[in-house]
Amino acid sequence: MKKVLMSLTACCVMGLSAGAWAADAATADEVVAKVKEASVAVKAGADVTLSEFDKKDGKWAWKDTYVFALDCSAGVVKAHPNEKVKGIKVVDLKDKATGQEFGSALCAAAKKAHGGWVEYMWTKPGAEGNHRKVAYVLSAGNYQVVAGVYDDKLTAAELEAKSAK
Repeated sequence: MKKVLMSLTACCVMGLSAGAWAADAATADEVVAKVKEASVAVKAGADVTLSEFDKKDGKWAWKDTYVFALDCSAGVVKAHPNEKVKGIKVVDLKDKATGQEFGSALCAAAKKAHGGWVEYMWTKPGAEGNHRKVAYVLSAGNYQVVAGVYDDKLTAAELEAKSAK
């Protein structure tokens, strides 16, 4: 009986741990909602909002992701919670696994009516190695607002359907 209780307890703890870990991962729906909210905020007051994007523990950073901004006309990352990324050239945004540039793809996707998605490999906060990230980007006045989700399974069709809502 004691072994059964211990096994049951272990299963419950493992289940809760897995559930807690999953709850710490942002979803594509959250990313779309946050980017749309951030886009409205940028249009209302770019200087204040963009400075908020630079804060690692601010409103625009949640779970395992964050909002950042590009200035595609100037070709730079305008706001980002990682000081090493903020201010770099858009063309210097490179896939961590292949080395392929993806910043230009973000700028191109932002021109779509409902924004767009770009896939690349990136470092995940709190995790080792590089992970598949799909980022949603939307134009906001003179800037492009971006956030991504780390997910190995979402397809392009599923992502496009989420952004068209």
